[in-house]
Amino acid sequence: MEGAGLEERLARLEGRVDELSKRVDELSKRVDDLRSSMNARFSELRNDINHRFTELSKRMDDLRDDVMRLESRFRWLMGTMMGFAGALVGAVIALVIIVLTAVL
Repeated sequence: MEGAGLEERLARLEGRVDELSKRVDELSKRVDDLRSSMNARFSELRNDINHRFTELSKRMDDLRDDVMRLESRFRWLMGTMMGFAGALVGAVIALVIIVLTAVL
């Protein structure tokens, strides 16, 4: 009688172990699926960040080119203005000399 009770308990334990083994297998599969999903998401994020850095770098290069172009134009404008200022000062001096020689 005791043997039958022991066998019954052993059968229940084996059933429980099988059930827990299936649960562990299911959890293992879910963890693997989650890991795969996270790896895919991180890969997507990495690609997105790389794309954004590439775009940012391109924009910075374009901005640097624009600044250099503006600097060149500014230098040309300043040179032109200095030339006009020099010509104006020369004209005023010449006018003053002409007026003074005419008066004297």
